[in-house]
Amino acid sequence: MHKSMKVKIHKTKDFYAGLMFIFFGSYTVLTALSYPMGTTSRMGPGYFPTVLGGGLIMLGLICVAQALWFRRERIESWSLRPLILVLSSVVLFSFLINPLGLVIATLALVFISSMGGWEFRLKEVLALYIVLGALAIGIFVYGLRLPFKVWPI
Repeated sequence: MHKSMKVKIHKTKDFYAGLMFIFFGSYTVLTALSYPMGTTSRMGPGYFPTVLGGGLIMLGLICVAQALWFRRERIESWSLRPLILVLSSVVLFSFLINPLGLVIATLALVFISSMGGWEFRLKEVLALYIVLGALAIGIFVYGLRLPFKVWPI
């Protein structure tokens, strides 16, 4: 290959994140193709995953393009602690939402995932919990009328 034809990856974090988004978006779209799409006014079970997967693919393409366009940035060392805590908080949320309700499941999600950061500020975590909990209840329970339990009662 001619020297001027080489492709340089300037931002490796963005490049690999873009590839990950493209992979998951493609997988989501391909999986959703087996479900009926429906229309915009009467969405079928495949509609939202297809739109979400398409959005992930577009985000991935933007990340890859930026990685190839802008200057180099090194990948810093990373820790397993944040990854494990954030992932486990999402899994725990999925197990807690039915028996304990949206309020307590959101509390567990916010507090456990916030432990994954290097600075834990109780006031900020409480503010995030209140705002996120209110938005979740407002959007999902009252706005979309999804049958989520709000409290464990």
